[in-house]
Amino acid sequence: MDLYSIEYLQSGSERQKRVYGVLREFNILARLTNLAGAEPGFGEAPALVGSLALDLSRDDSEITFATYTTDLRNFGTLLKSEFAEMEEFRSSRGISIGVATLMTSFRAGGELILISTQGILVPRQNAVVHLLVEERLLAIGGPDFRENVWSERKHGRDTERAFGEVLELDEPYRELLALEELSDNELKLRFADKF
Repeated sequence: MDLYSIEYLQSGSERQKRVYGVLREFNILARLTNLAGAEPGFGEAPALVGSLALDLSRDDSEITFATYTTDLRNFGTLLKSEFAEMEEFRSSRGISIGVATLMTSFRAGGELILISTQGILVPRQNAVVHLLVEERLLAIGGPDFRENVWSERKHGRDTERAFGEVLELDEPYRELLALEELSDNELKLRFADKF
């Protein structure tokens, strides 16, 4: 998975292919990249995160991008000027797991697009760490583990809570972040009865 590209979606599941078409039609990633004005190698470029990237996306799941800025207010103005014409455009600031976050959402081609912007470089943002840990867990756990997580997703749980249910995590948002420090072997040992 390339954090800074959506090209892998075009050879993925039907849902991923459909969303890829919408993202290309509305030029979402390119527009975000232009606003960020940065090269991927510096951790400032936008990244697709969440259930779609993992192919655990329900038909009603939002399409989430993580973006970086040093000035939430200014970036919010830029996002508004770029996307305000989109259906159901909304933008607000708040705190997400202790981090100041600008949340911007709108619809494109019937899909709900969510842009999460923080003053933390993209590879260190919680959503990206969650994504990379979850990707590792899916690879280690294999098809049965993926099916168990998917079953939780089908019952309405968001991605982190779905992993939390299967792995019996009390606070999945925080505990998944801590799992980043473990090696694949340590993950296998810790969750041997879940894989």
